[in-house]
Amino acid sequence: MAEPFSRKAIAKAFFGLDISDAEPSSRVGSQRPKKSSNTEAPIKTKQKSLLLNLPAEIRLKIYDLLLVSRFNRWDNPSWSVGNTYQKLILLHFIQDRQYRTMEPAILQTCKQVYFEAVPILYSRNVFRFNDPDLMLRLMVQIGHTNTKLIRSLSIYVPPNADKGSWLDLLHVLPKAATGLRSVVLRWWGEGVVSYWNESLGKDTDFAQALARLSEVGLEKLRIEGYYAKPWPAYFRDKLGPRVVEAEDGRPRLPGDDVDDWTRKIDEDNLEDFRKFQDGTDLLNPWEEAGDAAFPYIGHVSGNITYPR
Repeated sequence: MAEPFSRKAIAKAFFGLDISDAEPSSRVGSQRPKKSSNTEAPIKTKQKSLLLNLPAEIRLKIYDLLLVSRFNRWDNPSWSVGNTYQKLILLHFIQDRQYRTMEPAILQTCKQVYFEAVPILYSRNVFRFNDPDLMLRLMVQIGHTNTKLIRSLSIYVPPNADKGSWLDLLHVLPKAATGLRSVVLRWWGEGVVSYWNESLGKDTDFAQALARLSEVGLEKLRIEGYYAKPWPAYFRDKLGPRVVEAEDGRPRLPGDDVDDWTRKIDEDNLEDFRKFQDGTDLLNPWEEAGDAAFPYIGHVSGNITYPR
């Protein structure tokens, strides 16, 4: 099996460093002591690493503590994975030490540690980005083998995003990130009414490209923010009704524990969300280019019948 990627790629992706392109070595130290001209150096018995002497299940727990991003979620709840203490890996901050909450340098220890630990780094973390170039750059740096290990993405689409770049990424993802199982995608629209007409949240091509993630066997697609009215029904049709979750324009459901100020903000966001969706009933993501047929089954919304 080909080795996933080199020490140089690890250092570049997570530390912004440029080191030699040597593969991880099982030797400690890069230079041998010089022999004396008169006496030979005594032969030293090679000691096995204390880490590698531990049972495999203990080593895996250590790798999890070092390589899964965690923090005090109250420092910035928007950076947490749901309501947990796991922190999103923010690709636009990935090389800034002050934002780093994991220690991928352990992957440079030796080959055995590398191959045991690297699946944890990519499969248990959630990678957040708001620019498709950030994700494409990471995929190039970590290589094809490790890209297949990525299971969870959190995608934040700005209101004036470049459509071509996002379509390029969504074209590549099903082919490269074949292990992908969970995607949370948010179209930003709060407070940016002037950009609503340019938002990819009502772009049919974008919706169709996103639906192609069904090719990887996605287990969860959660859509949030500002999106067109037919999108939930369309994604449930393409990916399965149990796969798709849809937020209704409010980041929180109303409850007794919400203060009046927060409740007012949520109500305003919901009203803006409904205004954003005005006129999107006629968008038809089921219709491919040049195809005038409109498959109608089951669910009726407004004047248009949508497939389930």
